[in-house]
Amino acid sequence: MSHPFSRRPDWTGLSDELFGFGTGIGLDPDQRVRLRAYVRAMVPPARSDASLWSDYAELYGGSLADLAGEDVGRSETVEQRLYATPLTHGFLQGHMVHESLTTNPAARLHVGRIILDRLVRLSEAVGTGRVQSREHGQTHFVIEELDALFGAIELRIGTDLAPPRQAGELFGVRLAKGIFSDRHFDGIYGAWRALRIARDFGIDAPALLEIGGGSGHLAYYARRMGCTKFAILDLPPVLVPQYILLATAFGTEAVDFGDRSGPGIALVDAYGAGQERFADWDVVINVDSLPEMAPTDAGRYLDRIRPGGLFLSINQESAVQNGDHRQNVVADLARARGFRCHARMPAWLRTGWVEEVFQAP
Repeated sequence: MSHPFSRRPDWTGLSDELFGFGTGIGLDPDQRVRLRAYVRAMVPPARSDASLWSDYAELYGGSLADLAGEDVGRSETVEQRLYATPLTHGFLQGHMVHESLTTNPAARLHVGRIILDRLVRLSEAVGTGRVQSREHGQTHFVIEELDALFGAIELRIGTDLAPPRQAGELFGVRLAKGIFSDRHFDGIYGAWRALRIARDFGIDAPALLEIGGGSGHLAYYARRMGCTKFAILDLPPVLVPQYILLATAFGTEAVDFGDRSGPGIALVDAYGAGQERFADWDVVINVDSLPEMAPTDAGRYLDRIRPGGLFLSINQESAVQNGDHRQNVVADLARARGFRCHARMPAWLRTGWVEEVFQAP
């Protein structure tokens, strides 16, 4: 998790007592049956990158086996400790980071700074907090009244932004409404921006598609903000924690695996998605993943955005070497396909990231 804390290197009032670990909940019986069926049906893709699947199977295998088995206790343990399991490794804590956080106070304060920085940046992005100026000697942030700060964000956005009920062993800042990680604040911002962009283009009830949904928090907050049709396109094992988070938040009928034409949240296997184009989606969103993909895969996603469709990208442009290829620069991929760039600016919540709004040709 890269962050140079370039504007706020010092925090007055930072302490371990501000943070804690969340409590998890289990799926209800119907949800557990649905998840078990999905995990049991999970098969390696018939693709040249099947070796990637082997890596995932090695990492996730034990947790997936518990979810696929008949032992309700073992499945429930995975569900309730979701963010301390390998299922969330790499995108929201996971087992190794959880172990470090539970044993190392310095690690907790390091991650705590990132979380608080995201909260303050979110307040700046929506206009409830003033942007600090390093040129004018503003290098400290005084930690006080965090609940008031978050409440002001809710008022500006116009939505109750309570976190999902599922927070099993998740480290975060303690607010009156629950435990919040940096991914909560990323999700709030991404959902808010996607809906505002759609409405700026005259789409009052947009259908949103996220490429690589990560923790699922953007989908969660988009629904809380009124989005009735949302889909996440992601790797099969990553859809599992997304289902646990979203099903426990919205109920069995609101979330399902595979394409769905009606309202709700669809969790779609990136290996098996069938539509030639993302024809049903007004805004396609990608946050922090297109640069890391193989160039052909990243380009294939852009090629599927429907003509005239909108694309919101919040990604870095480091173009560092990544195995046998350099990381992608989203603007280059879009430009090569004739996309029109309507807006480009530094990302509000992450130094070094770029936010862009494109329209497909």
